[in-house]
Amino acid sequence: METLARKGFMLTVVVGVVLVLGLATTLQELLSRSPGPDWMGPPPSFRDWFPLYSGLIGGAATVAAAWPGTPPRRLALLGPVAPVVVVAASVALWPGDHGAYGYTMSILEVFAMFLVANLVAWHASRRAAVVMAAATTLAILSQALRSEGWGTDSVGWMLLLATLTFLPGLVLRWRERERTWRVEEARREERLSLARDLHDVVAHQVSGIVVQVQALRHVADRDPAVVAAALPQIEDAGAAALAAMRRMVGALREEGDAAPLEAHDLAAALRAMEEPGDIGRPRVEVAVEGDLGALPEETASAVLRMAQEAVTNARRHARDAALVRVELAADASGARLRVADDGRGGGSAHGPGGGYGLIGMAERAKLLGGSFTAGPAADAPGWRVEAELPAGTAGDGGGR
Repeated sequence: METLARKGFMLTVVVGVVLVLGLATTLQELLSRSPGPDWMGPPPSFRDWFPLYSGLIGGAATVAAAWPGTPPRRLALLGPVAPVVVVAASVALWPGDHGAYGYTMSILEVFAMFLVANLVAWHASRRAAVVMAAATTLAILSQALRSEGWGTDSVGWMLLLATLTFLPGLVLRWRERERTWRVEEARREERLSLARDLHDVVAHQVSGIVVQVQALRHVADRDPAVVAAALPQIEDAGAAALAAMRRMVGALREEGDAAPLEAHDLAAALRAMEEPGDIGRPRVEVAVEGDLGALPEETASAVLRMAQEAVTNARRHARDAALVRVELAADASGARLRVADDGRGGGSAHGPGGGYGLIGMAERAKLLGGSFTAGPAADAPGWRVEAELPAGTAGDGGGR
């Protein structure tokens, strides 16, 4: 269900197919009945069709609930329809002659309740899930109204069945909540990492201001007395800001973090990733063009981190890959990074189950006002990671 839900109408189609199979089985059972002298079931009557009608109404509500884009509020309203009509059918069957074994729930009723119960448990609110659980439990217990064989001694089994009905949906709900938490954690970690880089850059710029002020003291020629009196205070303020920034960066940076990256070191850092390749490990090639010195330090640091993450992903997940190529083009407008491998099966390996590195790279590009894409190549085998980062900072790029 989790995989089908990502494909839009595929989940609705599968739900519809399951319900059609349930309808066919129910009709086959009804039409193949041949009560004879030894028939021990309920005598033939119009009541025989009640489970079919109940299943049709519940099935229609289930298909509507499984429709792509159904909001949680509508899902909460559609969900209880299936168990409620089952209870209504049980009440309608109760006064009739049950014979030796009475009426049983149709396969269509069971399928409709099971599917819609899990949809509600998966996507609806907690209150809606509780209401659905109560309605489904009541519907299962209403089997006692259809057949005397389901008495008080069977209540335990019926409650267990009601609990198991919701189990797949609850598991999917838990997995979705866990995935949401992990995504937020990956974003938080990437924001913290970027904050470290930005603070390092600011500290570097403040140190430059201090140097300029120190030089200004010796070249000021207009109203030298006032300038000479003000400059020491400016110098002290700049030095204090630099010391405070360094303390902040020291508190944020974890043990083993790298020092801030200078833009002119980016080419050397990227080329250090090159490897000749070996059995089971692809060759890594790096191609750099353009003026890397024009890139701000935060952009250069982001390029390096994204390239490292993309190469690591390719080494781990690209099956039968022989080459991973890193290409970087830079100019005054920004940087364009492309990491490509020639492996196979990249779509599943780098997808939602492949980790949260892609989320971190996308978040870093967004915060710097750039763009990020990742996915299987359309014109060749393998996986492509592409990012464009502007030369400005996060504030200049409008990323937030």
